[in-house]
Amino acid sequence: MNSPLLLTDKQLQQFLIDGYLVLQPMSLDDNFHSSIYAEISSIFARGGNPGNNLLPKLPQLQQVFNDPLVHGALISLLGANYTMQPHRHPHLTKPNTRDQQWHKDSYFGYQKPLRHHQLRYVMAMYYPQHTTLETGPTAIKPQTQYLVKHHEASENNPQNDVRMVCSAGTVVLIHYDIVHKGTANQTAHTNRFMFKFQFNRLDEPTKPTWNHDPSNASYDAADAGLLQPIVKHIWNWLLGGTNTPSASRTDQQTSKWETKLHDKDGMVRLNAAYNLALNNQYRTLIKQLHHHEAIVRYEAAYALTACRFSKDAIKELQIMLDKEAQNENQALCVAFIFSEMGSVALEAIPMLIHVMKTSQSQLVKLYCCEALGNIQSNEEYDHHSVVRCLIEMVSNRSEEEDSKDASHVRFTAALSLAKLGSKANEATNALKNALHFDPNRYVNGNALLALERIGSNEALKIVLDYLKISRWCSKTTTDSLY
Repeated sequence: MNSPLLLTDKQLQQFLIDGYLVLQPMSLDDNFHSSIYAEISSIFARGGNPGNNLLPKLPQLQQVFNDPLVHGALISLLGANYTMQPHRHPHLTKPNTRDQQWHKDSYFGYQKPLRHHQLRYVMAMYYPQHTTLETGPTAIKPQTQYLVKHHEASENNPQNDVRMVCSAGTVVLIHYDIVHKGTANQTAHTNRFMFKFQFNRLDEPTKPTWNHDPSNASYDAADAGLLQPIVKHIWNWLLGGTNTPSASRTDQQTSKWETKLHDKDGMVRLNAAYNLALNNQYRTLIKQLHHHEAIVRYEAAYALTACRFSKDAIKELQIMLDKEAQNENQALCVAFIFSEMGSVALEAIPMLIHVMKTSQSQLVKLYCCEALGNIQSNEEYDHHSVVRCLIEMVSNRSEEEDSKDASHVRFTAALSLAKLGSKANEATNALKNALHFDPNRYVNGNALLALERIGSNEALKIVLDYLKISRWCSKTTTDSLY
């Protein structure tokens, strides 16, 4: 693989604002893309959609993500140790297919009410053929990635919609939560393919992983409009810093933002919430976490992640989590906030472990699991208690009572163990068991990743033995069995 070509400050800033980036792989030619189109057409004709087996069925697709431009962009957005998720999917839009509804993708079909404004997940869409308006390009609503209610995006000016009319080989990287849809294929005979791959961050940012000019470190995101405080916060988070409260706000401004928390426009509400957070008005936002409407609680939770600089805010959130541990609505919000804060919430670990063990809510357990993986620090701390708790979660399955939400907790626990890397060594046996016997495919995938990241001889032997057993032969078909 050639050296990755990292994004510039301007490209990264534009991604944070608009939520997408269009790339043209530099190492692949038209013959490569046409061969991909021909091969996927044959795969569909022989056996239908390969789903998550897309890559072993079509292993040359990996070259798209090995391309220096694509690889460099993913490093820039997600850090050097990003990983490809086990869920992959080829989308076929046949002739005379109608428009999809505008939507945000689910997390592999699982419930996740609080997503991630910070860059933890990125989706890549690869188009192996020229895509025209007639063949049904993907449509995107820019700047909708931070909205809590995605249906509000349908009220946005349609003139701002972007249709991905593009040449063969184009890769579009999108913020995982941007609003998008597939559009109608108006042709009589032309199939349109799009390959969807998902990537996520494994390490908390400690320094820029893109081609950063230090003179731009104080970027104020004034070009982001209503998204300004959100983009400013995420930019600072990606730099590895913690926001410092603004000294310029006035009581009149604070009162104005508090009023706008109740605006009809979701963008206005988020702007107000983040401005309050960046000005250390965390008490107002913590009160919002008790609101009877979920959207109000969620918008406050997103904004409170920007209070990373405030030890007082973290302390009050710990007190709240202690009081509300058995109240799902509040506990999941606070666990999510600590998860997004990362290592600055280190002191919350004992409380998160306690809540995870005692809560009856799978959603609360889910966000606690995520938090234990994201709160990583170079400081010495009792990571054994974290690993033991995650082992308990990844092993907690019952064939009689296993629910979809419970399996979501397990694959999140496995992903958090992967984030801990070699610190999770004592989880090796539990991960081996999850790899071979858990009925959920994503638990299996994340357990494999965790064992690879642990990296011991024992863990790597488990990985190799499993891969030898489960190897898929992409050349074997019903017409060619041996």
